Amino acid sequence: MRIGLVIVGVILLVVGLLAAGLTYQQTQTLSPLPEYPNAYEATLGSVTAGTMTIAWSGGNANSTVFVYQCSSSSCQSLGSPVAKGTGDSGTLKFSVTGGTTIAIDATGGSTISATVTTDGFVPFTFIGVGLAAAGAFLLVIGIMANRRIRAAPESYADAAPVQDAPPAPLMPGEVDQGHIMQAAPAPAAAPAPGPGQMIKCASCGTLNEMWLHNCRWCQRPLTTTAESG
Repeated sequence: MRIGLVIVGVILLVVGLLAAGLTYQQTQTLSPLPEYPNAYEATLGSVTAGTMTIAWSGGNANSTVFVYQCSSSSCQSLGSPVAKGTGDSGTLKFSVTGGTTIAIDATGGSTISATVTTDGFVPFTFIGVGLAAAGAFLLVIGIMANRRIRAAPESYADAAPVQDAPPAPLMPGEVDQGHIMQAAPAPAAAPAPGPGQMIKCASCGTLNEMWLHNCRWCQRPLTTTAESG
């Protein structure tokens, strides 16, 4: 859940509902209601769309209430009535739009009292509806959104072993010689025997190794003819 989105959504929703509930309502009592050729004039400047209700009383059977929509704010020409009612009392209800001018008069030769009530929507009503819709949308998104959970780092034991890089491809004309292993170092040569370790043949004087039994030159036994060198 995103707390920030939820808070903003709640604020917009509350403000939008309050603004959407704002309606225009005006009530005025006319006593007496003007008789033709005089008329009561009302200009609906702040109402976007609504209704007007006229309730009259105190007339007679010949009394008639007329409602006109003027072509201009001066109402110099009333034209044809948009609504009318006959009798000693009654109620008229009709739709009105913003910016129009309404003229009301009566005939019948009697004193008529009338109550004019205007109900309608103001621009704040539609702004409030938009704010409420935006707030509800943000509220739903904020509630349904999940916080991002950062994945735990992998341990060194779980890490994949490092593999040796594959051998480079052979160039044209080259021969794969395989893996060349380095030869083990050769053992150190045994020290040559010193002069005291040689046997000199008494017959020919040839020096022989001490493990020989016969002279390597004259082949005579060294046991009888040799002397130490």
